[in-house]
Amino acid sequence: MDGSILAIRDFLDEPRLPACVATTTGRGTPALAMMWFVAEESRLWFHTPVSDGRPSPFLAAARENREVAVMVATFDPPDDVRQVRMTGPARLEVKDVSRIRRIYERYVPAWSAEWAEHAASPDARLWSMSPDRGMAVAYPGLENRPVFRWSNAADGPFSP
Repeated sequence: MDGSILAIRDFLDEPRLPACVATTTGRGTPALAMMWFVAEESRLWFHTPVSDGRPSPFLAAARENREVAVMVATFDPPDDVRQVRMTGPARLEVKDVSRIRRIYERYVPAWSAEWAEHAASPDARLWSMSPDRGMAVAYPGLENRPVFRWSNAADGPFSP
């Protein structure tokens, strides 16, 4: 297996790194949010609340299987500047409280009754995206290093 692919997987597994997720609204305006995620089963998984009874633009994109863009990055120059940028279709998923718990455990110091209630709440939905295309880049010492790109899921960081 390619060392770049392993490095990308390890990077996506680092705790507490949020994802910046972008989509468009039904009217075509951009929507951007920082989200907690977990990378499992060749997908990135998210848990997003429904606000005021209306789904977020991200849930609407998932319901309609539209593409979303995701970037996970560090920016601590000069030694730690890394990015993984991906695009692919989103989809709504069946509620899986154990997967939702794994998302939150990457970010919260301890699981509590409040987090358990939040994970099981009907006011949030589990959704995922399949990173069909993307690129990964690292700039240690702010040097321009080779970029790893993929243009189909079979060549990406979750390929077998």
